[in-house]
Amino acid sequence: MGFNYAKEHRKFEAKWKKLRREYEEAGMDEDAIEQIYQFDLEVFCSERSYSNHTQPLPDMHVSENAADHSTLLRKFESLSCELDELAYSDRYFWIDTIEKTELATKLKQLTRPELELLTLSAIYEYKQWEIAWLLGCHQSVVSRRLKKIKNFLNSVYTSNVV
Repeated sequence: MGFNYAKEHRKFEAKWKKLRREYEEAGMDEDAIEQIYQFDLEVFCSERSYSNHTQPLPDMHVSENAADHSTLLRKFESLSCELDELAYSDRYFWIDTIEKTELATKLKQLTRPELELLTLSAIYEYKQWEIAWLLGCHQSVVSRRLKKIKNFLNSVYTSNVV
């Protein structure tokens, strides 16, 4: 639901009319009251701007009804994509999506621990220290293992150059 400016502004002004009286009764200076009002008005306008320029993310479930989609998703529907992880039986399904057959073949030669390390790093974009924490080892161990995998995979490109 959008931000109804007129309605919200009326509520803001009504609130401030009451606050202004309270501040005057408390003996506050008119300039100080006006400064507080201006600050609150800036916050109000900022919230309006934020509301106008943001949208909630669509629900995680896929809805066939286009009316359930956000405005941006309806406008740029061609840019959306879906990945049904349940359609793949293996955690390392991403290897089968690689178009370069030599690289896919090399990746399939890696051991399960090496594939897991590569998946955490490349697919899930974990940092080396995060992977080390997950695997219960030191960051330098993860770094060495990733370098070993990189060197192994680089042989795909160096063998094609010669």
